[in-house]
Amino acid sequence: MIGLISINYKHAPVEVRERFDFSDSQKLEFHQILRNNYDVEGLMILSTCNRTEIYFEYENHIGQESKIMHGILKALVDYKSFFESLSPFINKKTGIDVSKHLFRLVSGLESMIVGEYQIVEQIKEAFSFAKTNDMLGPIISRMVQKSFEAGKYIRTNTLIDKGAVSVSYAAVEKISRLFDLKKSSVLAVGAGETSILTIQHLQKKEIKNLAITNRSIEKAKEIAGEYSLEIKDFSDLNSHLNDFDVAIFSTSAKVELLSFSSVQQTMEQRNYKPLLLVDLCVPRNLPSAISEIKGVELINIDGLKDLVNENYNKRKSQISKAEEFIDFFLLEFDDWTTSRQLRPSILSLNDQFNSLLNSDLERCKCCSLPLKDCKNFSDQHTRIKKKFLSNLIKKIKNVSDNGRDEEVLEVINKIFTDER
Repeated sequence: MIGLISINYKHAPVEVRERFDFSDSQKLEFHQILRNNYDVEGLMILSTCNRTEIYFEYENHIGQESKIMHGILKALVDYKSFFESLSPFINKKTGIDVSKHLFRLVSGLESMIVGEYQIVEQIKEAFSFAKTNDMLGPIISRMVQKSFEAGKYIRTNTLIDKGAVSVSYAAVEKISRLFDLKKSSVLAVGAGETSILTIQHLQKKEIKNLAITNRSIEKAKEIAGEYSLEIKDFSDLNSHLNDFDVAIFSTSAKVELLSFSSVQQTMEQRNYKPLLLVDLCVPRNLPSAISEIKGVELINIDGLKDLVNENYNKRKSQISKAEEFIDFFLLEFDDWTTSRQLRPSILSLNDQFNSLLNSDLERCKCCSLPLKDCKNFSDQHTRIKKKFLSNLIKKIKNVSDNGRDEEVLEVINKIFTDER
């Protein structure tokens, strides 16, 4: 009924992840491809620096999970022109494993830094976009909403997200081990959420020389005013590197902002004085080849994993407690999703019952009128139907383990589904 294709930092390096980045327009295009070719009934695409995850729904194709998963994977590699083997870099899930993954993700258990909250905002944005563009199905919609409920409860009742840790925090910690920030100069490139978090962490380290540059000068002015920063002209980015010890890139640009030759020229101009470049972007803003230039040290998001693991150890004592809460929320959601597999029989029974009562052939014994026209009978019509169907549906759910027993489910649907 639901499936997931995940390309995340645990299995795929940044050079693979960046090739599966989705813009909003690409989400719409890919949704149309899946609807036209695979009759997918719901879709949500989460695309961040650490992961691209495709959640899809196929309620009317029960029993065809493998076929649909294979088709969507083929559509994905064709759409992204990825002609190498994708198998080593993906994680595929179906059924309850999909909802368990999402519940863990919202709760911060699947993040590079356990408990980080930024993923929640990213999922909310992906969900809102899918909802606004009529991409959601009922199961994905309910699953996401239930995941938010679970995540909120876990973050309230555990210490899973306590302490200032994030990718930006890890980057600043890494920089502070290499430089004395009170005596060093840092340029923040970008004005998004990650850049703002980086600036906040740098100022907590009492940095003295911090500047910002951004393609949108108005956004740069806004942040510079709030944090008392110097502003640098984005169009002169290469020349500005001469004046800084560190440059941290965290933009939404989909192309590289520096080239090998431009950085080589910069290093010559600064007599190969050490320059640290930190790239927190996916797709990357900086080509990996620049790390070969004398005096340049390049750190990308994957290079922060060791430090991330240190932060993980601080929080891992809370993981088992969070997982117990997740299991509780999963039981409730699983009951709802599995019972939906009985819907064809339940809806058919309801239709057949209504058809019988509304038939002109069925007449009331007291007045010989059609049942639908007899006032005495119509007053009891709804009550009788509800009582009859309620008892029957309860027995169907019990005997099929609420729709989980596929063999029994198949028999039930054959008996009660009207195929005429």
